[in-house]
Amino acid sequence: MRYFVQLVLLATVSFCQYSCSPLKSSPNEEKHQMELTIHEIQTVIDDLMRNYNCYKTELEILDGEIKKHENNLSDIKSTFIESQKNKLEKALTHLTLLEKRIFILEKRLGDFEKDIEQLSYHANESSSAFKQHKEKIVELENKIFSQNKKFEDLVKLKSTILSLAQATLNYSVYKVKRGDSLDKIAKEFKISTQQLKKLNQLDDDLIVVGQELKIPN
Repeated sequence: MRYFVQLVLLATVSFCQYSCSPLKSSPNEEKHQMELTIHEIQTVIDDLMRNYNCYKTELEILDGEIKKHENNLSDIKSTFIESQKNKLEKALTHLTLLEKRIFILEKRLGDFEKDIEQLSYHANESSSAFKQHKEKIVELENKIFSQNKKFEDLVKLKSTILSLAQATLNYSVYKVKRGDSLDKIAKEFKISTQQLKKLNQLDDDLIVVGQELKIPN
């Protein structure tokens, strides 16, 4: 900038000398004219220097702002990178835990499948055993039915034997009919009411139709 000003100054002085020479003015006028020109040039130079200083100051301010923004951008960039790095580390840690849990679940699932296979095998065995028990139960029921039938036959035989035995005992059996009473039955067979009650183990005189009473022979 300084060299530029000097060149402007020299050009201006040369121009003034060249332009003023044909006028043939007096030395005082030329000197005065020269001083005015130099003063004007100096004023222009001062303006240029002030503008230069202003521009320089503005550039310095802009440079400071740029550096400040660059620092802020660097801080933001560092913070963002650090934050993303932390998030990535957390995500990787979480992913590792998920992989471990998946591995454990897969292992448990395999154990469950084995347990299900064993349960299915036991269920088949139990089904076969139940089938065999059912067949045995049916067989036992048939045997019980046969035994019950034999028991019923024995009961009938016993009843027949008792009936035959009663004929040989000292009493016979009388079946109560409608209109009968202990007194009437006792008079019919010529025994006392007390003997009839004692022989039949009766506590009172109440009898019912169809009831069997023992009558002494």
